[in-house]
Amino acid sequence: MGAGKIIAIIGGILGILRIVLFHVLPELFSFWILDVGAILQIWIGGFGYVGGTIGDPEYAEEILLLIISIVIVAGGALAIIGGLAGNKIIGILGGVAMLAGSIIFIVGAAIEFGFFEDLAILLPPGSSLLFGSESGGTWGLSIGLFLALGAGVLGVVGGALSD
Repeated sequence: MGAGKIIAIIGGILGILRIVLFHVLPELFSFWILDVGAILQIWIGGFGYVGGTIGDPEYAEEILLLIISIVIVAGGALAIIGGLAGNKIIGILGGVAMLAGSIIFIVGAAIEFGFFEDLAILLPPGSSLLFGSESGGTWGLSIGLFLALGAGVLGVVGGALSD
């Protein structure tokens, strides 16, 4: 098995695993986080978001997060299939899908689309949802989003290098 196939498979596994790990450890594998200590914590990730305090999480659904998560999982599956079959087009398509899901999330946060508009109300006026910190609270893009972006890049590179 060539290096391109292995890279595509690893990218696909990382993309799918990132979504699954959010439900195990949302504090680490979320796309976006708002942390105001014991007052309020929100972790946005796969297929919804968790809000509340660490000891008392509450899961809520959001259609935009559902779409983003489905695109990333489907992209991960395509990257794995492309790697196993040695098909460049399927591997690249899987990587592009994972990248697209992550980029949709970033754009939604940047323009405060959908539920991001509700989150913007929780922040100081004029604050960016992408990154910020003020009076004991921090918010911004989190490790899980960068893991999904990296998985997408691995999918595209692995697909392109496949035999």
